[in-house]
Amino acid sequence: MKLLTFKIQREPGFRFNLIDLSLLLALAAASAGWYALFDYCYLYLLPLYVGGSFFLFCNVFRIGNRMEVPWYLAFVALTIYGVRQPEFPWLMVLGVCEAIKWGLIAWRIWRGPYAGAFQAQLEKFARPAPSK
Repeated sequence: MKLLTFKIQREPGFRFNLIDLSLLLALAAASAGWYALFDYCYLYLLPLYVGGSFFLFCNVFRIGNRMEVPWYLAFVALTIYGVRQPEFPWLMVLGVCEAIKWGLIAWRIWRGPYAGAFQAQLEKFARPAPSK
């Protein structure tokens, strides 16, 4: 893990650097700012939820950008639906988006190649390579 650098980490495992730290701090600041505008229905937590999910996808499990698309589409659709309701449906959003998120992560670990956290320990759950 390279913490005090702006270089991209190519080796497998957990990834965290100054850019990641600055993005997480910016998301925390955005949520704090949103609290003044959207204190009802806990809408100020949306930036933290999106940022936390992005952090899991990109830094912890490193599943790849293409695999994130179903989660983003579901999240955007449910959020658009949710903000039009009298009360934001957190249970529905979290139920659907968390199922998709953890399903994508499990699929990436099983399908391979997996380069995220605990790579060596999780390799035994990966699909065996086809024999030639």
